[in-house]
Amino acid sequence: MCFFLHVSPDGDSIGSTLGVYHALKAAGKDVVLPLAEPIPRIYHFLPGWDTAFTPWRQVQGPFDLAVFLDCGDRSRVGEAEPVVQMAKAVLNIDHHATNTIYGDYNHLDYSAAALGEVAYRLVKALGLPFNREIATSIYTAIVTDTGSFKYESTTAETHRIAAELMSYGVKPYDVAAAVFENETSAGLRLLARALGTLQVQERVACLYTTRAMLTESGALDEDTEGIVNYARSVDGVEVGCYFKENGSNGVKVSLRSRGQVDVGGVAVALGGGGHARAAGATLPNITLSEAIDRVLAAVRQHL
Repeated sequence: MCFFLHVSPDGDSIGSTLGVYHALKAAGKDVVLPLAEPIPRIYHFLPGWDTAFTPWRQVQGPFDLAVFLDCGDRSRVGEAEPVVQMAKAVLNIDHHATNTIYGDYNHLDYSAAALGEVAYRLVKALGLPFNREIATSIYTAIVTDTGSFKYESTTAETHRIAAELMSYGVKPYDVAAAVFENETSAGLRLLARALGTLQVQERVACLYTTRAMLTESGALDEDTEGIVNYARSVDGVEVGCYFKENGSNGVKVSLRSRGQVDVGGVAVALGGGGHARAAGATLPNITLSEAIDRVLAAVRQHL
């Protein structure tokens, strides 16, 4: 079987995938992880980040099953789609309410705070033993997708799962230091430029970065992760928006809500998806200014 990350892979996608991978490999299963995009630097502490994945062009099929973890839409597999064609069936495992239910088999748990919770239950249901590398991977998935357990989706069950994972040797400080306290100087220079674009209108705050900003600051695309949260954190703001100019690929927009606006619904209308509080979309063939105008108009309809 083969497991796929979604495009622009985040901690939930990477951690859940590696956790299940390590558990299945330990059970003697044949598992392949096709890689379409580099693993972001901040996740290089995870066991197997550099050995478990295979560049998708080097993957040889066929496969009994293609498994999508944390992928709300099949198109989010990106360039690795040809590998999916090598599989006899698709299993879609997700927790996003906007999931398009694209699999031959679908397991959707909308109550899960992170796909990491689903991955934990999957390993348990299969009767596979946990170890430190499995637990660290799944814990990272949960801690990143819950914003260090501060998002509204966090439940008592989330904390119970985290506590059990810690019993296998997970060190919360080490995970937090790697993920949340590991900025590069280039990334901070980019953040400073992004904060300089802040605009606040009618309870909506916007930030953006251009390709020129990334080049001039020496930053990478992965350094844009989390910028949207600064927009939402502005006092009196209900929705935070972050726009990343992707050159010929259009503009990627990230949306965050304090709770009154379902930004998942906004994202779906824009061709994307996500959660009620956190969502996003990629707008092709559009300029940055056009993207900002289009998204703001869609958000204001929901205010």
